[in-house]
Amino acid sequence: MRIALLIAASLLATACGNRQAEGEPERADAGTGIAQPDAGGAFAAEAPTAQNFAQMAAMSDMFEIESSNIALKKVRSGPVREFAQMMIADHTKSTEALKSAVAASGMSLDMPASLDATRQSQIAVLNRLEGQDFEREYMNQQMAAHRQALDLLKSYAGNGDTAELRQFAQSTIPAVQKHYDWLEINAPGTSPARATPDASGGTPGQAERGVTTGQTAAPGRTATGATPMP
Repeated sequence: MRIALLIAASLLATACGNRQAEGEPERADAGTGIAQPDAGGAFAAEAPTAQNFAQMAAMSDMFEIESSNIALKKVRSGPVREFAQMMIADHTKSTEALKSAVAASGMSLDMPASLDATRQSQIAVLNRLEGQDFEREYMNQQMAAHRQALDLLKSYAGNGDTAELRQFAQSTIPAVQKHYDWLEINAPGTSPARATPDASGGTPGQAERGVTTGQTAAPGRTATGATPMP
């Protein structure tokens, strides 16, 4: 009996060794429930609950609108002001769309009445700054906020647990992606270009606009400092 058990153990060890030799990865996470990255190093996005998603989406909109209202008070003209105007318009629309989606779902979800502590501290920083320091901080905050918003929306759009909120996420992604793309071109440290968003949210900055303010512009640049985009 003892000899038979030893033989069985030896055969099992050999089989396990063969699996590893054939390239089957050893699962260090087996039985732990810990998410592991895929071959490309990316983790599958796990969607939040409907309650958490609605709260986070509403908080994101609230921050965009409040911070952009500060920008309108501090920036008198130029691409940053026009971007802030677009933020207020687009995120007011998404706020209303979120409320409609929650109502259509028939769920009773708690929505935030004010910004959380982290975003309140960001608003406090914006209130203290002026001029180029303000513009730089505002744009950097917008870049981070839109990156987080895109992650949230894409996660819920693919795996959300409530159909009406999934539809909201899917329909909101294009506008937020448009904002993020503009910021990637114009935010400090990303590119010297400064394209002005048009009424539809685009970023024309085309050469045919030329110099519109009567100021002397450097070669290849507009009077506002915008590098014409092709």
